[in-house]
Amino acid sequence: MNLKDIILGCNSFEDTEEYINVVFAQKIGENFQHNSNAIALEIPVEEMENLKLQELTEKYCTNFDYFLEMFVLQDFYNDLTQMEEYKSDDKKVERLIYYAKNDA
Repeated sequence: MNLKDIILGCNSFEDTEEYINVVFAQKIGENFQHNSNAIALEIPVEEMENLKLQELTEKYCTNFDYFLEMFVLQDFYNDLTQMEEYKSDDKKVERLIYYAKNDA
């Protein structure tokens, strides 16, 4: 699956009391891209609270980088869908990649 697919399908993921969905992706060069390989993993809440992001990455998906927690991605994505300048899927994806890199 690629990063664009996960972003556009983000609302199909649901956290539970036991697990938080987290998105990890592979950078192309030094950046995340639309076509970056990506995965969404259910991480136990306890581990999210007790482990650093680097430790989670090493444990669950070596060769990937943390992108965003799914609930953050969902909130931001849903806000973008209400804005006229982000009507295209590619613009939404670009803005979320920018957010993950610079603002998260």
